[in-house]
Amino acid sequence: MKYTVKYKLILFNIFIFMFSIFLYGCSSDKIELNEVSVVMGMGIDKISGDRPFLLTLEIINPKSGKGDNNASGKENKSIVKVSTGTSIFDAIQNFSKNNSTALDFSHAKIIIFSRNLCESEVSDILDYLNRNRQIRSTNWIVVANKTAREILESRIPGEDITSRGVTNMMNHFKKDPSILPVTLNSFIIESKKESRTSFAPVIELEKSKDNINGKVIIEKTAVFKNSRLIGILTNEESKNLLWLIDYSKGHMAVSLVKSVKNNETITADIFKKSNRITPHITEDGTNIEIQCTGDAFIREIQNITVTPEILNKLEHDIETVLTNQLDELIDKSQKHFNADFVGFSTKIYNNHPQEWINMKKNWDKTFPNINYTITFKIKITNIGIIKDSVVSNN
Repeated sequence: MKYTVKYKLILFNIFIFMFSIFLYGCSSDKIELNEVSVVMGMGIDKISGDRPFLLTLEIINPKSGKGDNNASGKENKSIVKVSTGTSIFDAIQNFSKNNSTALDFSHAKIIIFSRNLCESEVSDILDYLNRNRQIRSTNWIVVANKTAREILESRIPGEDITSRGVTNMMNHFKKDPSILPVTLNSFIIESKKESRTSFAPVIELEKSKDNINGKVIIEKTAVFKNSRLIGILTNEESKNLLWLIDYSKGHMAVSLVKSVKNNETITADIFKKSNRITPHITEDGTNIEIQCTGDAFIREIQNITVTPEILNKLEHDIETVLTNQLDELIDKSQKHFNADFVGFSTKIYNNHPQEWINMKKNWDKTFPNINYTITFKIKITNIGIIKDSVVSNN
């Protein structure tokens, strides 16, 4: 009898469980796929007027892939829609006034800020994006040199969806960085550190007579302080920045001209192995010791006979070039930007938290005068020489 009651209770619980699933599946408030607009990328511009936020969304075209015999095969896979509002939230809400479908941001991978928007501050926008549960913290953040709308309305060769093309570019930088890719989460984390600075890659649409539609280029870095854009680093400066980022490894090309008279040139790829930034605080002040190591691959040699002595000299020359370049970048952060995007404050805080409490109050005045030393140790691991070169060294 006891077992019979037990089995009845088990069957009753199973019945309740299955019935609840049935009710959930038959709920009247479910959303069909044809009632959803899948957002792949979003762009935010600042415009004039009483609705200063222009929101551009790249949405999957629901008609694509349905028996479309278009010869191009890669056109109209997405559509671009815009909306304005007094805030980002308001701009998104205004989409419902002109569209019968609900917006789904869960598949978006890229968020583009326009330059003029970033120059006015993006803290409120970051706060909204961070709170929106549909918008993933892994979205890539990029800054359009002009407008975000023109980027999303452009087309990347070989890509049927612009947002996907930009995402693929960022994923490539993540694996083989020549520039620092930044997610929404890492952008927010960096902006909350002691320096209050953060970065984002700059995306540009380069037009020419041969290509009136423009070509998308990502090779520069936007620098933010207190969530406001304060300047843009060049392509070379963006590569040098990787030497100061702990979690990033990258590569850069270095060209050395040994003798203009004899047309002696060398091109080397430098791969970052490690960096160590150590603050030393004494009675005489604060000094930052920067130690970087890397490997060099020789890609091109013209009119130079390679010997062990020459290799040692080349390593020293490469170290000198890299030291000068990194010194120029740090000097720019101190004298031009007065923004500690090189991360000295974070290193002091991590190594000397008590001392940092006193230094933090006047850091903007102290940082431009902080002393530092730079040491590079480069090892040539591949000279790329073949037995019978097609290039004459006479």
